Amino acid sequence: MHWNYVLDSKEVVFGFRKGLMEAIREMDQAGARLILLLSTCVPELIGLDMESICLEMQPEVKSMLIHLPLGNFKCGGYEPGYWKTLLAMGKTIEKSANKGMIVNVLGRSALEEHVPIPRLIAYLKHQGVPLRFLAPDSSLDDFISSGDARLNLVLSPFMDSLAQWMAKEHDIPFVSLHDVYNVLEIESTYSQIGQYLDLEMTHEFAEQKKEGKRVQKAAAAQLKALQYISANLGTVQPLPLSAYLSDLGMSPIMIHMAEFYPSDTRWKEMLTGQDINPIICLMLNEQADMQIIEELRPDLVMGDWGGRSRNNPPSVPVLDLYGHIGYERTIDLLNRMTRALRIGREERANGTV
Repeated sequence: MHWNYVLDSKEVVFGFRKGLMEAIREMDQAGARLILLLSTCVPELIGLDMESICLEMQPEVKSMLIHLPLGNFKCGGYEPGYWKTLLAMGKTIEKSANKGMIVNVLGRSALEEHVPIPRLIAYLKHQGVPLRFLAPDSSLDDFISSGDARLNLVLSPFMDSLAQWMAKEHDIPFVSLHDVYNVLEIESTYSQIGQYLDLEMTHEFAEQKKEGKRVQKAAAAQLKALQYISANLGTVQPLPLSAYLSDLGMSPIMIHMAEFYPSDTRWKEMLTGQDINPIICLMLNEQADMQIIEELRPDLVMGDWGGRSRNNPPSVPVLDLYGHIGYERTIDLLNRMTRALRIGREERANGTV
């Protein structure tokens, strides 16, 4: 359930401590097992110590109380609210001394039928590995019991911080899959997963690896020395993608970043260590963005932007890559990039651009 506590003018001036405590009691009496107190801009500006309210009321109520300060001046978009809320769910996880064969799949819902299931996950299911999917629509019981897993597979940047928390507090190792693009790194990552689960995975993905190497080699020959702008990528993290594209010889001119995740520090250091230091921006004005991109004249634009329909410069759609991982994602991504370049060149040659 979602409850909204709306402040009246008196509470804005004199505080809302009493009213909030009464609301918590009401939710507790309604049977809530967990109450996440997501405070927005005005409560955060007023400065009421909601954390102390949680500590004071916890012995009184059966519900677990967790406060999350999510004022817009602290969160520029939905991304930080997303990963901070999921990180807070870590406080609900119970300690488990016995680690079984269960693998937690972080960032994938069991109900996401609209997103193709990654081949790796399908293979693990076929091998009889018990999987527990942890996502915003997972049950509270799934989160509470997730401390008994042998391994966490991270499919989404929103889950990185929770995975790190679980590694520290529950001694559950994790393997990140959403930020791995290079074919050799995918092979190494899959091998690591196989070692954790006592599975021999080399033969299963041999054909995919072979195809990935072929496509990557062919793409590198076409993409080398090209410049690009990274626009709206949706849930795809731009810095890991830029690190991979730099391996192919490409250079970013400008990168749109809606959120700097805690895990992005690693990728920032990797890029700046190679003297790659593009403009970092937040694209919010479509008309102004179009002018800047057209003036910078990149060879490619990764993601969505206002001038995409003009095909000048060529654009590569990536928003639908949400939930995709592994060899198949890299192969699909590189094929899209080379196809966009080819179509762009053909249109210029035909005078349609």
